[in-house]
Amino acid sequence: MSDALTSSQYELMYIIPGTLSEEEAGVVETKISTLVTKYGATVESTKRLGKFRLAYLIDEQRHGYYMLVRFNAERTAMAKIDENLRISTDIVRHMILRAEEAGEGKYNLVEYKEINLDNKEDRPRRRTDRPTEDVKAVEGEKTEEGEKKPEASLPEVAASV
Repeated sequence: MSDALTSSQYELMYIIPGTLSEEEAGVVETKISTLVTKYGATVESTKRLGKFRLAYLIDEQRHGYYMLVRFNAERTAMAKIDENLRISTDIVRHMILRAEEAGEGKYNLVEYKEINLDNKEDRPRRRTDRPTEDVKAVEGEKTEEGEKKPEASLPEVAASV
């Protein structure tokens, strides 16, 4: 048998936009599984890793659902699967690795937590705009003790002629 006809195990990780609901994410998940099986692959498992914050904006998306699919496929089918995933508008990013390269790993991902901005107690504290003691001293303002600190000035340089 040639290398091109042997079946290998692969791992596909893709990100669905975080603006979708859980049900819509499930529909996209079945679409991707159908796409993978369309080219002769057999899906072993599909796992939702959760909704996480992206490191940077991708297509104006701040959060995304991370999905992990393990499947067996021939090497010749991988180019077709990758091409169809690349042009798919349902996913933000994807990556396919051989299972040996991906390894059996645990994923250290931080779960997305939604903050309610209507409740003032849930809001993070903002920094106040009050100047600190050092800034007051430089500006020549009075400190809490009531003393006026001297203004910061540059030393005068005597001009020699």
